[in-house]
Amino acid sequence: MNSLKVGIRGVFSQFGLKISRIPQVHVSAAYETVHPIASYSPWNGDAAFQRVYASIDGHTLVDLYRCYELWTMVEQVAKLPGGNIIEIGVWRGGTGALIAAKARACGIKDNVILCDTFTGVVKAGEKDTEYKGGEHADTSRQIVEELLRAKMALDNFEILEGIFPDDTGHLLSDAKFRMCHIDVDAYQSAKDIVDWIWPRMVPGGIVVYDDYGFRGCDGITRYVNEQISCKDRFVLHNLNGHAIVVKL
Repeated sequence: MNSLKVGIRGVFSQFGLKISRIPQVHVSAAYETVHPIASYSPWNGDAAFQRVYASIDGHTLVDLYRCYELWTMVEQVAKLPGGNIIEIGVWRGGTGALIAAKARACGIKDNVILCDTFTGVVKAGEKDTEYKGGEHADTSRQIVEELLRAKMALDNFEILEGIFPDDTGHLLSDAKFRMCHIDVDAYQSAKDIVDWIWPRMVPGGIVVYDDYGFRGCDGITRYVNEQISCKDRFVLHNLNGHAIVVKL
């Protein structure tokens, strides 16, 4: 019996459980469905979040748990002395609207910057197993603006249309950032964003990768894991699928 199986038996024995057969465990398997057993659910008691989350229905592919984490992270980065919040990969504007609504509630004066091509995923390459380019093109700038301005009455945002940073980074060359939400699905796109934005992140600023924990987004997972050894950041894997990188 190998040490992994002994460890599993020990865990089951600790809780008074018996198992007749240990299933074969493939330690090299990178993905399996994760079932956390924690039950604390603060989003259920957060009325403001629930109102905003209901308003963005149909405008995001990001689930409740990751949306709530973005909501709470905006509140945390409000403690930092300054800097913009930026989201790259807006799709139909759901998480951008959620972030902008929370930023306004927290008294953050800087605009939330929303960046998208509105033509789908860009820079997909050999490090991306499923994305080929052009996916998630079922959106438009008009859809995003109607959600934020008309439906949610938000005005604390700016939309930059084009590939970021290639086409629009020069518009923000003097900016500093406290939070960056990356939802771009492809390795090279994420790398180019971070290469540009990391020197402009304030100490304590965070980069959130939406696609880290999901099968098919292997390029993002690979890029985040490449940063684990970097001495100027903490890299955190959240079981909701996010990766969170904190600038030291």
